Amino acid sequence: MPDTLDTLNGNAADLHALAAITAGNGAAVLDEAPSTHRPAKARRRAASSASSTDEGNTTASAGRPAKARHDGGTFELIDHPQAGESAGVYFIGRDQDGNEKAPLWICAPLSILAKTRGAKSADWGRLLEWRDPDAQVHRWAVPAELLAGDGLEVRRELMRLGLDASPSKRARELLGTYLQVWPVQARACCIDRLGWFGPRYVLPDEAIGADDSETVVFQSAAAVEPAYAQAGTPEQWRDTVPALAAGNTRMVFAISCAFAPVLADLVGEDSGGFHLRGKSSSGKSTALALAASVWGNPRSFTRLWRTTANGLEGLAAVHNDSLLILDELSQVDPREAGDAAYLLANGQGKTRASRAGMARQAARWRLLFLSAGEESLSAMMSRAGKRSNVGQEVRLADIEADAGAGLGAFETLHQHPSGAALSLALKDAATQHHGAVGVAWLHAVVRDRAELADQAGALVREFVSDNTRADAPGQVVRVARRFGLVAAAGELASVYGLTGWEPGEAMAACAACFASWLDGFGGTSAREDRALLSQVRAFFEVHGNSRFEDTTSTAEVRIPNRAGFFRTGADGARQFLVLPEVFKREVCAGFDPKAAALALVQAGLILKAKDGKASQSVRLPGIGATSRVYVFGAKLWDGEE
Repeated sequence: MPDTLDTLNGNAADLHALAAITAGNGAAVLDEAPSTHRPAKARRRAASSASSTDEGNTTASAGRPAKARHDGGTFELIDHPQAGESAGVYFIGRDQDGNEKAPLWICAPLSILAKTRGAKSADWGRLLEWRDPDAQVHRWAVPAELLAGDGLEVRRELMRLGLDASPSKRARELLGTYLQVWPVQARACCIDRLGWFGPRYVLPDEAIGADDSETVVFQSAAAVEPAYAQAGTPEQWRDTVPALAAGNTRMVFAISCAFAPVLADLVGEDSGGFHLRGKSSSGKSTALALAASVWGNPRSFTRLWRTTANGLEGLAAVHNDSLLILDELSQVDPREAGDAAYLLANGQGKTRASRAGMARQAARWRLLFLSAGEESLSAMMSRAGKRSNVGQEVRLADIEADAGAGLGAFETLHQHPSGAALSLALKDAATQHHGAVGVAWLHAVVRDRAELADQAGALVREFVSDNTRADAPGQVVRVARRFGLVAAAGELASVYGLTGWEPGEAMAACAACFASWLDGFGGTSAREDRALLSQVRAFFEVHGNSRFEDTTSTAEVRIPNRAGFFRTGADGARQFLVLPEVFKREVCAGFDPKAAALALVQAGLILKAKDGKASQSVRLPGIGATSRVYVFGAKLWDGEE
């Protein structure tokens, strides 16, 4: 590109000249096909003498169609103009006397590389390729169903991504026609989501591991944003980003997170997330930037939580088998935060109806998501008067961003004067070098897929064994396996020479982050049981002296909103006798009453009856009959386990 911006301030002729230079293969003609921009007759004669395909369509000697007849006229594509020609797609019509009209310029060169179809010979489409005015190549597998109408959606998307097109009504109509009638012999298999497709890994612009038998492309109603981008080499990234991250558990963990989703399918792990929680400017966003640098430019690969449910589904689908990075959790509506965590971790979007009323296939994905914010998911939900449940907290593991070394998210400064200085150096390195290491990782995993499945599985099991107790509940083991997957990915990436870390670096970092989550989660016992015990104790702390009547009192005492009675047990400690409906509606509100009673019996808070039931039959004063009550003993006041 010319090293001058003054050209942009010139006249229209200067703009045409600049476009011709930057496009590399000819400028898009902005005029309505004036005589100076007509395809040369020599070119048309050459096309006419080329080998015939079907119904008057012709193919140039290079094997690409040169002409396609339609409605008495001819489409012609010139992508390598010769003297007297201008690049683009043209339509050459005929008048009533059969004479050729002036060529109508439709758009800049737009090639149709192949017809696409799904695995069951459905979902047909066209694989398009073009260059924008900066000579950047774009590809898009457009579904054929978008061409069924006026083609407005297709035209809008093409122009959004830099295709110059004629504004005339006739040219707009002919663009959709050109995409449908242009003869294409090549075929490609289209898929509706990125990530693993058999032994191949499909990115927006390539399929890694593809053989020569068939091209595999990602087909969608809109071209994928270029979030996957490369700058520099894997070696340059390794010598800067992970080198400065070494010794900092949160940074090493974040980078390892970026490698992990590619292995999830190999070891059978489900979707899930991690949330770095901490004060502003503590280093959370730096960790996200480092993770993003594995796949693309941190400025474009990192997304924000502030989106609709539909938008979140779309992001998840595009990041299938990859890492979705979401910053600023506080921007989510607190009432929707829990549902958002469920949506991403469950791996399936909402089922919607088609125009015909039939259920359309819901979007599906498998991913890891890395989040950051100043407060936890449960704290956000509490602001909206909602209580987070264990499923939500397990799906989005909360990690304290502060590493405890007095340096925010850092523990080692690598000779930088402060954490802020190191953070700036890391972000600069990630901006200069990114994306290439992710592609290198994919090539390694695709090549050694079978061996890596065994190695990764063994590393996950080792992590779980080293960091959990043998009697740990399923919730803890589930999250430990997710941390173990991240540890395995970091270690294996190091084995391939992609990080430069010493063996065990990723394992130690993930163990430290898992310990932070476990401490916040409350230990290794089941979270629902701990939440129940906490709620029950809180009930008695608030109402123990006001809503319970003494069973031995002879005076008539009015107890407003009575919850039950109290008495002195054989051990001299006070016992609370809770009435059944109060127990169901208040004491264990939000929990299943039967399951709650069983858990409280096992915890020793409820004293079982002689018949083994959780409730006892007791004669109560003022009621005059025997009634079943739940008897809470002295262990009620023991500290939480």
